[in-house]
Amino acid sequence: MLMCSMAFTPVSAVTPKKSKAGKKKSKTSVSHTPKSVKVVQSSQNMSVTTNTGDKVSLPVFDKIFENSKYNVPSSDALLADAGASAAVSMEVMRRRMIEQKEMQELSSQLGISIKNPDNLDLYREVADWLGTRYRRGGMSRKAVDCSGFTNIIYKTVFGQQLDRVSTTIAKNVKETITNKEDLEPGDMVFFSTFKKKYINHVGVYIGDGKFIHASIKKGVIVSSLREGYYSTAWRKGGRN
Repeated sequence: MLMCSMAFTPVSAVTPKKSKAGKKKSKTSVSHTPKSVKVVQSSQNMSVTTNTGDKVSLPVFDKIFENSKYNVPSSDALLADAGASAAVSMEVMRRRMIEQKEMQELSSQLGISIKNPDNLDLYREVADWLGTRYRRGGMSRKAVDCSGFTNIIYKTVFGQQLDRVSTTIAKNVKETITNKEDLEPGDMVFFSTFKKKYINHVGVYIGDGKFIHASIKKGVIVSSLREGYYSTAWRKGGRN
């Protein structure tokens, strides 16, 4: 009887239960280093028989897998970079809009078409002097003469100290410009007014054939090199 009862004992009763801990998968992540394939010619050759019965010796090539280590930025880093780039783009766009608006305003004030922001410092400064009255020997906001005005502009905008008299300024320019078409914003323009033989007047070229200067009758104004009076009195341009 004992033997019979043992023979019919259910399998589940004698089979040990598996531990639950054994069913848990390891959470340890495995980092896989990407590999690259490198093809290298072997030192051995392979003999191949062609359809015509000829034997040909061909080189053997082996494939070698190499670890290719490279840094891949995390998603957080990519998002941070994207956010920073967007912020920079918005700031650049904001500055461009401010520049465009300022160029339009200065163009209206000076009567020229300003398209390049590179000379905004020059245009801001000269526009601020518009309407300043003329006085011989003057070098202030209250009153200024032609060489005094040019001196102040060059000192403020370009950090250059010029001579005080227009005749001397004309003699000491580093580069003389004889063709009006070659003038660039910031160049000096020289004239012989009152039918004098020597240069006695100077202004600053601002573009579109126009220059700003201190006129005896009207103070600091913008005039055109194409005007009959200044076209005749023109002598040369100068660049430092």
